[in-house]
Amino acid sequence: MNKHPWPESYVEQRVPSPVNLSDYAHALNGASDERPMQAYLAAVPAFFRRLLPACTDFWCFDRPALGGELIPDFLLCYRNSRGFNWVYVELETPTKGALLKSGRPSAKLHEGIAQITDWRDWLRENISYARDHLRLKQIDAESIGIVIIGRRTAINPKHALKYRSLSSGGIIVMSYDRLMEPETHSSSGGTP
Repeated sequence: MNKHPWPESYVEQRVPSPVNLSDYAHALNGASDERPMQAYLAAVPAFFRRLLPACTDFWCFDRPALGGELIPDFLLCYRNSRGFNWVYVELETPTKGALLKSGRPSAKLHEGIAQITDWRDWLRENISYARDHLRLKQIDAESIGIVIIGRRTAINPKHALKYRSLSSGGIIVMSYDRLMEPETHSSSGGTP
């Protein structure tokens, strides 16, 4: 375990405890927008470890400012044999699904994807600043982006194929329920 270079953001907890899982479910069931989920996940970032490949070290940055212009909900960093690897996380409301009843992508989903695209564009233009001044070692504009939106129960089974196809171009779309599943050690599309 090596907490450096960001000891204040290091996540020691390997998996959420049964109490964490119960508290998360309670927060999720009572959430009317993404703000309570932002607060809960900032307090218990071990939930994000479930979205990452196997790694020894993991850091979670809650609402880091990218040059003061853009503020992702979370930046995740994990270290493995390839060095530092980054994941961008955008939270959208758990009360609105990724798909409309017609099966078309929702406005909230478009908003989440647009924010990840904006962060990537900013990083392409400011990669040296991000690495040197913001101390985001080896950050890459093409890192995986994850949009967490809605609940699994809101996904109409007849739109399951459309839902899976939303995860493309290095952006993964998933429901809040996915964070309650056992560790998968992957940041692939998989189960919503």
